Amino acid sequence: MRISLVLVLFLLFSLACEKNTDPLASKAFGKIPDYNWVFPEAEMRNIVIQLGQANWEKIQKDMEYRTARKFGSTTTIPGAVPPAGNGNLDAVPGDPIYVEADVLQGSNQWKKVGFRLKGNASLNATWRSGVYKLPFKIQFDEFEDTFTETKNQRFYGFKELSFAPSYGDNTFMKEKLLTDLFRKAGVMACKVAYYKVYIDFGQGQKYCGIYQAIETVEEHMVEIQSGLKVGNVYKPESNMQTFITAQFEKQNNKELADYSDVKNFISALNSPLRVSNRPLWKKQLEAVFDVKSFLKYLAVNNTVGNWDNYGQVMHNYFLANTEGVLRWIPYDLNLSFQMKGGLNRTALTMEMNEVGSQWPLIRYLIDDPEYFNFYKAAVKDFVEKYFTPTTMNEYIKKHKTILAPSFTATEIEKPPYSFLQNPQSFEKAVSDLEKYINERYIAASAFTKD
Repeated sequence: MRISLVLVLFLLFSLACEKNTDPLASKAFGKIPDYNWVFPEAEMRNIVIQLGQANWEKIQKDMEYRTARKFGSTTTIPGAVPPAGNGNLDAVPGDPIYVEADVLQGSNQWKKVGFRLKGNASLNATWRSGVYKLPFKIQFDEFEDTFTETKNQRFYGFKELSFAPSYGDNTFMKEKLLTDLFRKAGVMACKVAYYKVYIDFGQGQKYCGIYQAIETVEEHMVEIQSGLKVGNVYKPESNMQTFITAQFEKQNNKELADYSDVKNFISALNSPLRVSNRPLWKKQLEAVFDVKSFLKYLAVNNTVGNWDNYGQVMHNYFLANTEGVLRWIPYDLNLSFQMKGGLNRTALTMEMNEVGSQWPLIRYLIDDPEYFNFYKAAVKDFVEKYFTPTTMNEYIKKHKTILAPSFTATEIEKPPYSFLQNPQSFEKAVSDLEKYINERYIAASAFTKD
């Protein structure tokens, strides 16, 4: 009897030891964010999403409700009326539903994770085109209340990841390139990495091509990059003229109805002190908003050319509170490195003379000589340190080396699982990007010499 008990205890101990002998598996499900693994700089990861037919049908039904269109159709469903959006005809109203999915990465598996589609114009266009390379988001503990075994489930320390399909970007590197440049210039920006994505929609595993995995702002990013404790994080849909609660979607602290930080910011920005007492206006604004970081953001954004951002649209940015001061965080950058885009939008000029008072965060700051001089100096610093043709060409060469094998291998993404018409489109897009960067370098250099 005593021998049997010892044997049982020994076996239990052995199993426990065996379970913990795989350091990779431990990291995979651990709570500590492993940035080097999730966001590698010099390689590409693979990930498999097992949706299944039933969940794909749920997604289609939800999207038909939101867009009044079936997948792959440009015409509305007879009699269908989509819910009211934000006035943007290209937007998908509200957040699509989460469905259960299993995620596989190597030999590791995460079960019952939350999977949902995401995006506005990119999601709408992809849906209408019938392209399966859809933008999506994964939340690893979305269903923890239903499936307790998934409580606090993490992917190498991350609760949530977004996957962008390089819509409108045949180089597949603009999102990563610009976030890297922002961070070098002193602007907080999400980490980005390349992933090959395979999705089973119920008809077997399909290769959906190269995505960019993007970290969420509110989880680890702000505290790690700023070194400060993060408070409220907002994903606004606002031009900053007035405070409207519905225009400042909270990403955290949702149970607290405290918007005082962003209210104070809007109030300070639009205060009549801007005209009557400019020094006091600047002092009060800087007490609640990181003005210089925003001016650095403008310097980088205007140098590279990005028409899909504040000054043209009211979204594609976050505001994060760090110890009482709001910081600007750029987001959704796949349509950068181009001066002209959809709906006749044009990226802002270096001088920004065309920006009207309906965009007060730009107009009011640039109207101040001290702020404008800081902005111009930030352009000069960025161009001379990080945006030289030599530096940028080396960067592009490095990332082309990572991406290019995916367009010469036997497994190449193609319609209807990609917008890429042929592998040669990648080569041409990269070549065009190199030429464009040289043109922007010349334009920005000329601006700093005026």
